[in-house]
Amino acid sequence: MHPLVRDLYKRFLNVGKDYPKGLDFVREKARVAILANRELKDDTEILRAVHKGRWWVNELIGVVRLRKYRAMRQRYGDSTGGAAEADELERRLDEELRKRKPLQ
Repeated sequence: MHPLVRDLYKRFLNVGKDYPKGLDFVREKARVAILANRELKDDTEILRAVHKGRWWVNELIGVVRLRKYRAMRQRYGDSTGGAAEADELERRLDEELRKRKPLQ
């Protein structure tokens, strides 16, 4: 196996750990795609196929990042809503401080 192909397969496995459908799904898809291009012998064809594979790895990374972003947004709320809530809390705190007598 060509070293670049081996490296590409490792990249797929590394990204597959966080992929929403799981590592087994990514492993099977990568294995099928690599075995489908097994007959490539010319270095330029191999490089072209590896380039396409790296593009797919970047697409998987994008899906993983989107999943993580959505999870954080769901957990912590929308950034615009959080700023409005912080402003409201600050306003209430200022009102409470004005009501109290200053320490002497």
